[in-house]
Amino acid sequence: MSRIHILDKSLASKIAAGEVIERPESVLKELLENSLDAGAASISVHIIEGGKRLIKVVDDGSGIAAEDAPLAFLRHATSKISTEDDLEHIMTMGFRGEALASISSVAHVTLKTKRRGEVAGTSIVIEGGSEPAISDEGCPEGTSIEIKDLFYNTPARLKFLRGAEAEYGRILEIFKRIALVNPERRFRIIHGSGRALDVMPGNLRQRITDLFGVDPKQLIEIDTPDLKGFIGTHELTYPTVKYVHTYVNGRPVRDRSINRAILEGYGQLLDPGRYPFIVLDLKTPPEDVDVNIHPTKSEVRFKNTKYIYDLVKYAVRGALTAFSTRPVSYERPQTFRAGAQTGRPFLAEQGERYSPSIPIEAPLSLQFEEADEATKNPEFLGLTVIGQLWGEFIIAETPERDGTIYIIDQHGAAERCAYERLKNAFASGAVKSQALLLPERFETTPDEKEEVLSALTKLSEMGFEVAAFGPSIKSGGETFLVKSVPDILSGRASCHLVKELAQEMAAFGGSSKVDEKIEAALMRVACHSVVRGPRALSSGEAQALLKDLSKVDFAGHCPHGRPVVKRISRGELEAMFKR
Repeated sequence: MSRIHILDKSLASKIAAGEVIERPESVLKELLENSLDAGAASISVHIIEGGKRLIKVVDDGSGIAAEDAPLAFLRHATSKISTEDDLEHIMTMGFRGEALASISSVAHVTLKTKRRGEVAGTSIVIEGGSEPAISDEGCPEGTSIEIKDLFYNTPARLKFLRGAEAEYGRILEIFKRIALVNPERRFRIIHGSGRALDVMPGNLRQRITDLFGVDPKQLIEIDTPDLKGFIGTHELTYPTVKYVHTYVNGRPVRDRSINRAILEGYGQLLDPGRYPFIVLDLKTPPEDVDVNIHPTKSEVRFKNTKYIYDLVKYAVRGALTAFSTRPVSYERPQTFRAGAQTGRPFLAEQGERYSPSIPIEAPLSLQFEEADEATKNPEFLGLTVIGQLWGEFIIAETPERDGTIYIIDQHGAAERCAYERLKNAFASGAVKSQALLLPERFETTPDEKEEVLSALTKLSEMGFEVAAFGPSIKSGGETFLVKSVPDILSGRASCHLVKELAQEMAAFGGSSKVDEKIEAALMRVACHSVVRGPRALSSGEAQALLKDLSKVDFAGHCPHGRPVVKRISRGELEAMFKR
């Protein structure tokens, strides 16, 4: 008796569906791409129970002709390509003709569609891959498709789905990813009986703000014939690649070489383990990219990978360089003078921009107190500050003729001092908090909601008071209020930081990881508490920073491991000039 047999059509369809339809978000992705290919200007999505009970997509696109509608559910039936050569020139989102066939084999599907100008539309009902029931339907122009009871006939697949909130979180991510790159179209989504997230047509900058709440001032535009979109400033970073949105000809893709190019473009501007906010659409001739290498069409292969890598890398680097050197309006900073009084506070208000340098009129001799029992690095107390470079480095010298020049990274030094104070306060349970006059409000996705809730205790120990405030309309999770912050952050917006800290502490991976995660979180708080860009310092500010350094026990590095102090002896300096 033969041990090899051919599977029946129904079972084969269910197995094949697993290649394309992994979970509810996969269904929505395919349906949204069909709506885009149909030229829809408005797309509405209704979700029930995270997509397990219902996924409904309604669009005002071109619709499907009555004679073509039944064919749309046959495997490999498509209007996008007809010959092998067409695979070299794909510009549509879909092209294989697998999506509707796969979906209809594992769900109850109802399609209603009507072409523009036609009197009647068509209704098709299919249950679990059965023969379709076809009838005329009085319906609006465009297409409406309902997917009910996903995986009802494949219980093994159904049991691997997560809860409704978690699945909706995934759905919301793919919805945003597709809506993001199509800002000229209206997108609307609603979960159950909640309020809808409705984004109106506009430009890409507006769409980013509508979907993610990013401050437009933190976005840098890239607009070349081959690459279009926005990148975030070096201050807008996250602990995961979740906010790196990359596209090829409008198609959402994941590509390691593009991600590496983006990080290379930022260079040392990003802290280790941090990722930027990115929305970049690569425009390339369709014959130069293969989109037919992955069942979900989420990966691509370029004919010239090195060209793409260099294109992205240098576009990002160029945009960041142009942004950091563009003219800005600022008040003339206080000049360094002997005996000058302390000017503006050293801790900069968030979003301020400062002079790239400070004029030097005379050397500044500072008077320091005698070293006390708290002093750990007395060498900093005997320095004379002689100026500042580019608003970022303090230049100081020792008084001896054969002395040493000190070059101090003011951000790294201030960050180290703030970190040490915060770490000691945390260890002793004495982190001081500052109540906010007006609580700050932020929204979360379902995944972010769980992260924040799980981190509330540790956030409280760090000096944050965070409370749930009700469902989030825009993001699908929870709205939270930040009521108090560590006093070191007084006067600074902290919502973005709180979400970052929650993400970093979300998965400890066992008790051995707790200290490591908390230490990373304290570093983030310290980094956000000090000036993060060019900043002209007054004499008092420079003096205070050197005094703080004298009380810090460290090996010359910031919390992230970058050098804070460089010393050049007079002998080394003279050798440079062959003296």
